Amino acid sequence: MDSITQIALGTSVAGLVGIKPFGRKALIAGALLGTLPDLDVLLNYQTAIQDFTFHRGFSHSLFVLTALSLLIYWLALLIRPTLSEHKKSLFLVIFLPLITHPLLDAFTTYGTQLLWPINIPPVNWSSIFIIDPLYTLPLLFGIIGLWLNFRSPKWQKINAFMLLVSSLYLIQGQVQRLQINSQLEQDPIAQNGQVFISPTPFNTLIWRVLSYQEDRFYVSFTHAFNQQPLTWQAFDTGRELLNGFNSDELQRLEWFSSGLLQFTKQESQLIATDLRVGLTLYYPFSFSLAEDEAQWQPVISQKMAEPEINWSKLSELIHF
Repeated sequence: MDSITQIALGTSVAGLVGIKPFGRKALIAGALLGTLPDLDVLLNYQTAIQDFTFHRGFSHSLFVLTALSLLIYWLALLIRPTLSEHKKSLFLVIFLPLITHPLLDAFTTYGTQLLWPINIPPVNWSSIFIIDPLYTLPLLFGIIGLWLNFRSPKWQKINAFMLLVSSLYLIQGQVQRLQINSQLEQDPIAQNGQVFISPTPFNTLIWRVLSYQEDRFYVSFTHAFNQQPLTWQAFDTGRELLNGFNSDELQRLEWFSSGLLQFTKQESQLIATDLRVGLTLYYPFSFSLAEDEAQWQPVISQKMAEPEINWSKLSELIHF
């Protein structure tokens, strides 16, 4: 999720468990810890694909963040022994903002390596867009009111209620996703491919459905209560362009994206595009893999420029 949302969530959960013993300091700690895992974007992994696939890796691991929570907790007690009067609250103020960050990220389509260093594909429950005001605004309302009235039991309850509202929003996204998945049980295109369901930008009303097959992939749009057959658009996966080509970076990208890639040729370069994130014709994550089509030679991957969005054209493509 975006940084504002992660800060809001960290502040809200810290306020829930720490506002009484620690006052506004709990809110500040929650805001800082809530955004801490995303500092991995400052790391340089040498290639664009490594930057893309190692993000939300070790810094989002439940194992690593639990250990980090214990370390920070120990250091806090070492530096400020008086905090031992509220040990349980102190630990929760540290632990909850850190651990809820990757859990929230896992609800997006990008992919979060919750169990790093276990080598399993990233988790993407894919039921909320990376920016969704309907999730974030209740949190902001609660924490701003709590900051201004941190001694008020009323605002402590309001903050807790707003956190509940945002959590229920996540749950209803999962319910809608399950409903859409049930729609696809009788759809031959969906049944013949690897299906990926994701919300469209800034909402959980309209959903994109991807059905991926070896040489073709199909895209459709729907909503949770749609009773009509899906209308599919077909596109080439471009896998024939690989012509036996393989590399460590390609394998890493295949693993990270669960194989949901489109391959294209631009001038003399082989380009791989992650189809999980974005919309038809507007996929933001494309990477150069190789050059010289006669016999592809691996190159240091570079991220390609993101396509410019034509909103009027995009609106024509989204129909169901």
